[in-house]
Amino acid sequence: MIILKIINGENEVTNEKHFVTFKKTVYFDKLKEYYSNLNTEILFKSFIHGQGHIERVMLFAMMLSEHYNLNKKDSDILMNASSYHDIGRVNDRYDLSHGKRASEKIAIYTKLSGEDLEILKATVTAHSLEDSSMEKVIESYNIENKKRAIYLAKMFKDCDGLDRVRISDLDENFLRNDYSKELVDFSKILYKEYNSVKE
Repeated sequence: MIILKIINGENEVTNEKHFVTFKKTVYFDKLKEYYSNLNTEILFKSFIHGQGHIERVMLFAMMLSEHYNLNKKDSDILMNASSYHDIGRVNDRYDLSHGKRASEKIAIYTKLSGEDLEILKATVTAHSLEDSSMEKVIESYNIENKKRAIYLAKMFKDCDGLDRVRISDLDENFLRNDYSKELVDFSKILYKEYNSVKE
């Protein structure tokens, strides 16, 4: 796994100020645990939406979890979304429905249940749609705490969005959280480093 070579090594990524802070926290150990449990067999096979993308999005998700001090339940939702949000893909093209297809498969690959699972499904469904559809998507799931669901769905869209650097389409004006905007330069450093490391 390329990402483990990077985060455990000495390089531009691990010397970047946001990562240095993050690595000192318990969230860093949790991230490595998630990497060790990632089911790579079910990931979409692609340079654009495949394992490399997933590994980087997972890192962004845990860094945002740490910065915003998410509890374990919320962090688990974000990390499960990061891991499996593209398993509904059938190609790399613009596809508004791949989030919904992924949400229909995701339950068997996670230990989440109840409202946490419903929020995960809604988050994954919403990630491939415009923000204007988010409330309607969340209404379609059995979720009582809609404010929590919207918060996590927006945060996940930033995690996914930060890796748009890989298609030269990262615009910080579309990021929703202040800390996400602070990570724009880090995302560029990470992508550059990722592509310089051999498996």
